[in-house]
Amino acid sequence: MKPYATMIPVSGRLPEDLYQWLSGLSLEGATTFSDKMREAIATLKRLHDGSADYVGALAMHRDLAYAARHQLAVIERDGGTHSEVLASMFEHIPAFGAALQSAHLSTPEDARALEAQLARRALQLAETLLRQMLTTEAAAYDPQVVRQNAGRLVELAQRVCPP
Repeated sequence: MKPYATMIPVSGRLPEDLYQWLSGLSLEGATTFSDKMREAIATLKRLHDGSADYVGALAMHRDLAYAARHQLAVIERDGGTHSEVLASMFEHIPAFGAALQSAHLSTPEDARALEAQLARRALQLAETLLRQMLTTEAAAYDPQVVRQNAGRLVELAQRVCPP
């Protein structure tokens, strides 16, 4: 939790189900209910501010995946394994969300720019995953996950660019 310069006391009422949910929620650095309220409001602010620019939105989307990234780091530390497939997903998926969230679509040119950004990112992800097919087993928790799911994509690619 980041330190705040000035604290203003606030009083409010919450429905019991929201209170119970927030009380039981695990947030890094937040131990008291007040800490959790501050973090929840700070997250809402990041969500709001993130829609203004791509970099802010990307930081927010990466924060949203923090718990999963942390849990995966523990699995990798304890098991000595690593998944390039998951690593690429953790890289690209927040970028998709950030691009969509920060998009300001007023003109056809804005739509074209977003389309180009998303297509470029999607094809980078596809290229990364297809690289995992160059060996008999992908660098993944399930070494066959890419091969098992890429059949139709490979077939389409072969029709576009016959051998």
